Amino acid sequence: MKLSKLKLLLSVTICTVLLFLTACGGGNEGTQNNANDGSASKELAGVVKVAVFSFPVDDGINPATGKPAKGIKALFEPFLAKHPKLTLEYSEVPADDRKAKWQALLLSNSVDVVFLDASIDFYNQGFLMPLDDYLARDNWKQNFVDALWTDKERLTNEGDGKVMAMPGGILTNTIVYDKQIFEEFGVQPLSEKPTADELIEKAKKLTGINPKTGKQSYGLFYDPRKTSHMMLDYFSGGQGVQFGTIDWKNFGNSKLNFNTPEIKKSLQTLIDINPYLPPGYEIGRGFENWGKADNNVAMCLWCGNMDEVLKNKLEKRYVMTKGIRDKNDKTSFGTARVTAMAKQSKNPEAAWQVLKYMTGPEGQKFMYDNYKELPSWKSADWVKKEEDPYAEQLLAVVKDTKNVLFPPIMFSTIRPWMGDIISRAIHGQKYNLDTELAQTQDKVNKWVEEQKAIDAGKK
Repeated sequence: MKLSKLKLLLSVTICTVLLFLTACGGGNEGTQNNANDGSASKELAGVVKVAVFSFPVDDGINPATGKPAKGIKALFEPFLAKHPKLTLEYSEVPADDRKAKWQALLLSNSVDVVFLDASIDFYNQGFLMPLDDYLARDNWKQNFVDALWTDKERLTNEGDGKVMAMPGGILTNTIVYDKQIFEEFGVQPLSEKPTADELIEKAKKLTGINPKTGKQSYGLFYDPRKTSHMMLDYFSGGQGVQFGTIDWKNFGNSKLNFNTPEIKKSLQTLIDINPYLPPGYEIGRGFENWGKADNNVAMCLWCGNMDEVLKNKLEKRYVMTKGIRDKNDKTSFGTARVTAMAKQSKNPEAAWQVLKYMTGPEGQKFMYDNYKELPSWKSADWVKKEEDPYAEQLLAVVKDTKNVLFPPIMFSTIRPWMGDIISRAIHGQKYNLDTELAQTQDKVNKWVEEQKAIDAGKK
């Protein structure tokens, strides 16, 4: 009798364990395209504070297209309908002085989810939550374009290898050319992934009086004030521009070399190609007809926004390449907008689910529908070729990127100087490239020393 009771007890125990394992097992299977797997199915409650940057909180007009667009509140309406006990509170971060605003929000623990343009500084200061445990739990990381995770400034921290933020809409640019101008000059179209030498060679042939229209045409356009740093990489002889070693965890440990023969050669090339660019290009002029029927510029070296082309229904005329070819057949730049989670969030599970929803298929489709943001989500079947014929090429650039990254001093000091020296050179003013490169290197060295003090302050 005692033996029968023991057998019965053991049977009940085994069944209970099996039922529990069945209920819990397989939690990471078949979740790749399910935005509400894992803990998302549990009811969320409380408050999540979201700091929004680059997008409106309320419905309005998309400044790029002039069309009505929904704000971030509308994005979360379906999500909140599933979680009626959850409240989202929004704050808008202005473009001007945005870093100070982010710093204040994070220091005061007044934000849970934050839109950023880069993550590295705030992560290194201990403000952002590493997301690897959440990603592993919900089997989530592999849903995004793999090449993006190499971005050490926005997504993956070089110091500890942790994920700092989640990718959203794609940020990339490439080379676009006007096929009609090529035909009118009798020049062969660009390669699908041209080299810098090919660009210069064809720019020479495409600059002059158009034999069909009788009007002046120019081979190239780029804006030195905004993209001269990328041109350094483009015209680096296929080697890729090298700045030495950037320590993304502690900038003070970086060993940056800006005064090099390779960089001097790239800079000189940017000065030498001046005859192939329209007058006023150094201040953003001469490009007003790009995307229109009466365009007179053959190639745009840093193009991503094709709204004017699509508006004029000229997509068959304006051809997009897959980027500049380096010696390893890679392109220069492809990344994504980032959104991060505050390490001191008072409602971390709800904050993760908000972050996950926003960067998952629901959120990325919303951004595509309203802002034409191309998705970093791999299986984005909502992007239709007939709606955006350039999407495939831009995504190809991102998948093939080597993700050249620049230290912050590039944008605060070096790029403005590059734009200035190019402007002086093309207007016949005196300059000495060797002297100014040496002076710029001194500024770089001083910046690294300043970072050592900042790094010590963090510790």
